[in-house]
Amino acid sequence: MNAAERRHVDAVRKAGCVVCRRFDATGLRTEIHHVAEGSGLRSWFSIAGLCTEHHRGATGLHGMGTKAFVRFYRPPGDSEFGLLVWVNADLAAARR
Repeated sequence: MNAAERRHVDAVRKAGCVVCRRFDATGLRTEIHHVAEGSGLRSWFSIAGLCTEHHRGATGLHGMGTKAFVRFYRPPGDSEFGLLVWVNADLAAARR
């Protein structure tokens, strides 16, 4: 990971869980989720911050499965990639 990638990861982690900011705040530690389809290449610029519960818990992306998670939380575009829209909005708000 290079310096620019590290700065982005740190900013996303600091912004917190994109789901908690919009729905139910858990207060749990933020983990990094790579947004990608299948087992393709991962980018450190294509990530979302998710708390432990919303990442891998019973109401999380990995716990529910991507399709159920997207149906339940309705990110923009009704896609996991909508999490990136939320990340960008959160990072922009943090800069104000």
